Amino acid sequence: MTVTVYSFIYGFLFLWLGLLFFAAMNRLIYPRLRWRHERAKVTGQHGIDPSVLLTAAKLFGLVIMPILGFYIGCTLRTGA
Repeated sequence: MTVTVYSFIYGFLFLWLGLLFFAAMNRLIYPRLRWRHERAKVTGQHGIDPSVLLTAAKLFGLVIMPILGFYIGCTLRTGA
């Protein structure tokens, strides 16, 4: 694995895409999940806490996506 300019470009591109994913998750999906979770607490069928899913989205969008972009940038330029 060689570090090139393309690896940084793809890393920042995937970081930007990960931020968009996290923002969409935080604005569109999380409030509905939280509302359903609080409503289901009354019956005792609430299941997993939505904040766990939001933490997983943070990990995916802010850590895993840039690492994948960095790796993809290395492999696309070198042709491996």
